[in-house]
Amino acid sequence: MNGQPVMLQKSVVLVGAGNAHLVFIRRWRMQPLAEVAVTLVNAQELIPYSAMTPACLNGEATRPAISIDLVRLCRSAGIRLVVGQVARVNIAERQVHFTDRPPLTFDVLSLNVGAVAQALIDPQQWEWSIPLRPLSHLLDRCFSLFEELRLQPRPFHLVVVGGGASGCELTAALARRGSDHPGFRLTLIEANERLLPRFPHYAAQVFTRQLQGHGVAVLTGRRVTGGSPGTLQLHDGTKLTCDAVIWATPGVAHPLLRASGLPTDPDGFLRIETTLQAEGIPYLFAAGDCVSFAAYPDLPHNGVYAVRQGPVLQANVRAFLTGQPLRPFRPQRRCLYLLNLSDGRAVGNYGRLAFSGRWVRRWKQRIDQRWLSSFDPPVSSMSTADGTTEGKDETPLMRCGGCGAKVPGQVLQRVLTQLAVPTDPRVVLGLQAGEDAAVMQLTPNGPWEVFTVDYFRAFCDDPYLLGQAAALHALSDLYAMNATPLAALAIVTLPFARGPIQEQLLRELLGGAQTVLCNEQVVLAGGHTSEGPELAIGFALTGLAGPQRLFRKNALQPGQMLVLTKPLGTGALWAAWMRAALPAAWWRSLISHLLQSNRAAARLADQTGLQACTDITGFGLAGHLLEMLDASRLSARLWSHRVPRLPGFDELAQQGILSTLHADNARWEYRIHSSAPLPAWLFDPQTCGGLLLGVPQEHANQFVSSLHQAGYHHAAIIGETIPLQSTIPSIEII
Repeated sequence: MNGQPVMLQKSVVLVGAGNAHLVFIRRWRMQPLAEVAVTLVNAQELIPYSAMTPACLNGEATRPAISIDLVRLCRSAGIRLVVGQVARVNIAERQVHFTDRPPLTFDVLSLNVGAVAQALIDPQQWEWSIPLRPLSHLLDRCFSLFEELRLQPRPFHLVVVGGGASGCELTAALARRGSDHPGFRLTLIEANERLLPRFPHYAAQVFTRQLQGHGVAVLTGRRVTGGSPGTLQLHDGTKLTCDAVIWATPGVAHPLLRASGLPTDPDGFLRIETTLQAEGIPYLFAAGDCVSFAAYPDLPHNGVYAVRQGPVLQANVRAFLTGQPLRPFRPQRRCLYLLNLSDGRAVGNYGRLAFSGRWVRRWKQRIDQRWLSSFDPPVSSMSTADGTTEGKDETPLMRCGGCGAKVPGQVLQRVLTQLAVPTDPRVVLGLQAGEDAAVMQLTPNGPWEVFTVDYFRAFCDDPYLLGQAAALHALSDLYAMNATPLAALAIVTLPFARGPIQEQLLRELLGGAQTVLCNEQVVLAGGHTSEGPELAIGFALTGLAGPQRLFRKNALQPGQMLVLTKPLGTGALWAAWMRAALPAAWWRSLISHLLQSNRAAARLADQTGLQACTDITGFGLAGHLLEMLDASRLSARLWSHRVPRLPGFDELAQQGILSTLHADNARWEYRIHSSAPLPAWLFDPQTCGGLLLGVPQEHANQFVSSLHQAGYHHAAIIGETIPLQSTIPSIEII
């Protein structure tokens, strides 16, 4: 495009990570539209694959092995992931509303939210009334149950209601898992006269024999009509006592559909045309178990059809955006079903054919594994250890954002030392002081005012999260000086895009920032916006501090303990995210760390009477500790085994996945001494990093204990200050 930046023109929002949307993302990854932004919204970032859930429950497969990682999948496709709960859809205003964040505006919306399990006993009234979906919750509850039975063996009666495909597979898996627990008892209830009423008799016979052979009580022709905690009411008046119940009954329509005023059939499912567009709403698409076809009113709600709808959905959304004709979805006449018996065999059904055996189970394993593997990020999205693409030049594959995008410390230091800045009596601590913020006294005997500014390129693709992190990161400079923040001015660069898209980005960005500023009791007083090639945000902040209570970098004393309040590793983890190499579990812990304010830690430090403090940001632990040591004319000793790191950092560092600022930060290595290779965490740039404090030895343990109680669970004593070992302050690693 002649070097011109792409201007975003349209926005597509996908709600729900059902099979059709997964196929959509996989195909979009291969052939995206450059001027279209796609967002996936889902309640979880890691979703179990339904076909392999029984294998996980019965112990054949681990949970990670059966899960689809939406963090890596979306990143590899250039699709934004929003983890959140959708409250409703406003079709007229084209907005998706959430329970806890600003709405998303769309040009095209697609729904793939599935059906929901109907629990006849409210789970809010009885914790052991467990719906089949969401599957992640089902797995959590089942694993929790078996762990309880392992620790405290006791009789336990579990009832599964629903003898369809899901109920039968689930019961077989639970029977195998429960065989290790004496006193565990299972009952399966089906309203029809036999199990698997939609399948050939042979399939039902195989499952019935298998379940009964493992001691499962199979009750057919019995319908559950209600109940209360611990008791199920059957249609013939019988009451069945139990300790837990799993509802594997046919799904009902998702309440989001009617709550949003969408066109639904009498059962509440969204009415759609064969083009997968909602009736009368051409910019609303849908697929999977949440829809009802006018042309195919008897089409079952199951994932087999949703998989086939995926390619049509992606093609039709693309055609709609580009003004091309849409094509119809035509369901296959026969579907292949493979059901896990949890004894090394599986039951298969194709049309009128039914079969079983170990070969069927091996066949199912190959199909399931091939499906899961198709969502792995392609090798081309990964970089080599030095951040370059194999076989190409040494230009970095992608530059880090956040504090990983800082100008190297040596460059900054050389320029600032050459800059002629006139003195001003109002400036208490200015440019040459090298503190985390500037301090001024504007009137004689007046308060000390503390000023700081922070600004960086986006390091993630969620403007709401970015706004939160940017506000917290900027505030950290004031907390590192023990100042009370008062007001903020926002500085925002929006990427080139149509007005509505820029409006959406700005709403989310400032919405995220405002949640933080309000919580921290800071007023957003104004700001400035501009356009540029990429999203960026910063804040200019002002606060007040008492002259005798100011934290300083030069206040370290010999023999003090060095306390770090938060773990290290954000630079490498965000670098991995950029390369679609950050697993969802590590991403989740990274976000939790990112959104933790330093305010409470600063208050505890003030109450303890501490004076030496800085925050760990772009120059990493080594760079910021050396700043303190230079200002205090001391050296330090770090205990490597005590330094907390975020989950995944060590593994990523071993793979060579590091921030692009890491190499520049590592130029301080000549001032660091160790008998072993220097650890990567020394130089990792931090976004929303923790505080580093000098604490008298007699107060250190109690201070760390207070930090733990305040929620800084990784806070640790990581070293101590020692007298100068030479003319230049240095760091010793042991």
